[in-house]
Amino acid sequence: MFSLWWKERWVRGLVFALSPIGLVDALFTFLLFQAHGPEFEYNPIVKLALTSDWWFVWIIVDIVSFVFFAMIAGSYYVHTRRSIFGNQVGWLSLLVSVRVGAVVYNIFSFYLDPYPIFWATLGTIITYFMVNKLLSRESDISVAGFKRYWRAKYDRIHDRLITRGLKREEKEEEDVEESVPEIEPITSSKLVMLKRAGYLSMVIMVFVSTPFVLIAVGNLTGGLAWNDLFGDSFYWNTVASQSFIAGFVTIIILISLMMYFMLKAFTTSEGAW
Repeated sequence: MFSLWWKERWVRGLVFALSPIGLVDALFTFLLFQAHGPEFEYNPIVKLALTSDWWFVWIIVDIVSFVFFAMIAGSYYVHTRRSIFGNQVGWLSLLVSVRVGAVVYNIFSFYLDPYPIFWATLGTIITYFMVNKLLSRESDISVAGFKRYWRAKYDRIHDRLITRGLKREEKEEEDVEESVPEIEPITSSKLVMLKRAGYLSMVIMVFVSTPFVLIAVGNLTGGLAWNDLFGDSFYWNTVASQSFIAGFVTIIILISLMMYFMLKAFTTSEGAW
């Protein structure tokens, strides 16, 4: 339960990436408790621990417990991913995503963001799909496999371009022999190209709308009104912090959307993927 995750390199990386979540959660929970008092904490056990002289014990337990949970999740995945009963990792992904959502909520609440529930929900949903996608794999992630994946994709596109050129020449010869022209039906290759064009259009739309989205985020968080509120000098406060975090998260989401549509543009047909 606590050692099987170490056998696969990429699973080790996943466990190491999840482990600091417990530290961030404990840190911001303690900061919120110090800033707002016991009334801010809804968990009676945590409230009792933080009001006692042994509050540091709870911080250590919170950090270590999530590290153990990340180890157990990685070991469970390695043990069951090729099971005949299937790799049931949805509940693990849900637990991880809920914990990440709680951390996001604490961070935004500490910086006095007006919509911490929204960002916590968004973080929970994104984390769930990412972790569930990783833990549903039946093959290991490696550098060689990553390179082979993109090499196969390049070969697939190259072969399709060559084959498409040959089909066009054959079609032209057939049209010359026919006396009555017929309406050419939409072939599967043309349908694939239409889908690709649609996904690439979505990439362009997201890219073009990025400045407008960032302006809206700036207006929502108050970052664009900095000069009116605080003058030309810049210093770190709640307005600056929430504007930075909101802008950073928004950029990550927009880049993820562009990458997603870009990948979908070249996965609209079966083949070497």
